Amino acid sequence: MRIGELANRTGVSVRSRRYYEQQGLLAPQRTSAGQRIYAAEHETVIANIQELLEAGFCSAVIRELLPALMDQIKNSELLCSSLGAAQARLESEKRSIEVELVALQQLRDGLRLAPDTHVSVQDQGHDSSPAAQAITFDHRDRRLR
Repeated sequence: MRIGELANRTGVSVRSRRYYEQQGLLAPQRTSAGQRIYAAEHETVIANIQELLEAGFCSAVIRELLPALMDQIKNSELLCSSLGAAQARLESEKRSIEVELVALQQLRDGLRLAPDTHVSVQDQGHDSSPAAQAITFDHRDRRLR
């Protein structure tokens, strides 16, 4: 099947599918004209990739796990240990996030800031201007490696 048909059957965009190929997660055959040809098993591979991405794995780890997923019985120990390690990392990250949330609440309390309150310093009551834009940044990549 061609790239568009695979995209329609899996619900994964052509762009994502090309990214998977670029990352070494998917290897279609090519015609003499260079067009990609996909087999039915590529649908399963894409489903596996989607599940692993949803679980927080990065493409480098997914590349290592995909062959193991093709024979889950033979590779059950590897899969168990990989998923267990991923769960442990996520639990650790969850604890770190909870600590950060407590610290953020303490900072908010120390600054005497109520959540979602926009009050003007002047005697004009509530500020009618839109909420100030929060500075959004996250210096950490929470993907599992």
